[in-house]
Formats: sequence, structure tokens, C-alpha cells
Amino acid sequence: MASPAVRPRFEVFVDAPAEQTLRWIEARIESSGAVRGWVSPPYAELRMPVKDRFLWSPRMALYAEDGPGGTTLLCRLQPEPDVWTAYVALWSVLGAAAIGITMYELSRWVVSGSPGIILFVGLPVVAGLGVALYLGALAGQRRGEAQMWLLRRELDAALEGRRPRLVDEPVDDLPRAPAFGRPPR
Repeated sequence: MASPAVRPRFEVFVDAPAEQTLRWIEARIESSGAVRGWVSPPYAELRMPVKDRFLWSPRMALYAEDGPGGTTLLCRLQPEPDVWTAYVALWSVLGAAAIGITMYELSRWVVSGSPGIILFVGLPVVAGLGVALYLGALAGQRRGEAQMWLLRRELDAALEGRRPRLVDEPVDDLPRAPAFGRPPR
């Protein structure tokens, strides 16, 4: 079982060129009151209107990649840039604290011959704060789950009738192999 992703990703395949797919998404953004966004080929973004946003409101970043037979939309659900910047900055502070504690205590250990208490207390505290930061991000993601669903619904509505499918879904247009151990009919 995979661990929950802080910035979940998925891929959608559409049987149309990338430019047309992005035009459909742009038309949905303009006609829908539920989402806002922009399109600048090969990129697009869906986000919540300002009146509906809160700290953990998601946005959906899209990248349209032309391929044989259609377009693959690479989709990523992520927080607002200021929230993501703060999250990464907090991880950087925790990483610097862990390195600083380790270097200080290892130097002290080399000089005095015994490790200090900070090594055995400080590193677990930093690790605990890292776990708390990760769980806080997952809690914020859970709080924005309804908005993530809405963004996904709007993307599906933009592509409705164009036979979109998740890339991980099985393709059912392959010939069937005979069952193992049975003669073909």
C-alpha cells in the first residue's frame, strides 16, 4: 500500500489533440461558476474562486502531452503556492536543525569522549516535528477533499463525451487470450 501523497497525481488520456483538449478545459473554466483558472498551452490550472478558498484549498495543475492517438493530461493536486512554500521552508528548518544537532553533538562526542543528551533528545524531537508536519499536511488535504473532488468533477465535465480515461485503467480493446489450460474454442 502506497503512503498518502501530499500532492496527489493522476493521468487522464483523451482521444483528441492537446490544443483541442485545452480549449475544452478553457471553455469549461469560462462557463462554470464553480472554478476559476487559466490555460496557456501546454499548461492549464483549475482553482477555487476567491470567495471559496481557505488555507488548504487545492488547485489542479495540468500539463497536456500529445501522444499517439491522443493527449495525456498529467494532473497534480497541490496547495496554493504560499502554503507550499511555507511547507517546504518548515521542512528545510527541520532538516537544518537535524544536521546542526548531529554536527554539534558528534563534535562534542569526539572532543569529550561521550555523546551529549541533546543528540538523544534533540533528534527525536526534530523527527517528531517532521511527523507532525506531514500529518498536518494530510489533515489539511483531508479538509480540502471536497474541493479536490469538485476540481476533478469540473475536469471530467470539460472532457465529458470525449472518452477520457485514467491511464491506470485497463484498456479493453485488446484481443482476449485463451484461458490457461483450456483449448481455444
